[in-house]
Amino acid sequence: MNLLDVNILIAVHREDAECHEEIMAWLNTEFADSGGVGVSELVLSGFLRVVTHPKIFRKPTPLLEALEFSEQFRTHDVVRIFAPGPDHWRLFTQLCRKTGAKGNLVPDAYHAALAIETGCEWISLDRGFSRFPGLRWRHPLD
Repeated sequence: MNLLDVNILIAVHREDAECHEEIMAWLNTEFADSGGVGVSELVLSGFLRVVTHPKIFRKPTPLLEALEFSEQFRTHDVVRIFAPGPDHWRLFTQLCRKTGAKGNLVPDAYHAALAIETGCEWISLDRGFSRFPGLRWRHPLD
């Protein structure tokens, strides 16, 4: 199963996102062909943080609209919610050590550890995920 990054949800939600149409088409194909996608609640909260932030978007998404999108997405019948399991913290700290993750790379290591632990492929627009050893990941438009 594919586990989605925050930037995928942002691209789906924000019509002003650079690759909105392409990501929408990709996600619709995933929904139809693959039997669904996965997402974590940390990704959903990150989505809310970004789309409602006035320093990121000139016209940020109103909170209620962003909450409605995230609730509709998480409860979609082909979306599965993934949560960290018993091995997550060990994998996470191991990735932090191996890559020297700090600052904004720490949540990336957390997401990578979740994908590794659950056996999912991480889907992101951020090619920086290639730094994490053992992570299967890809850009959705490649």
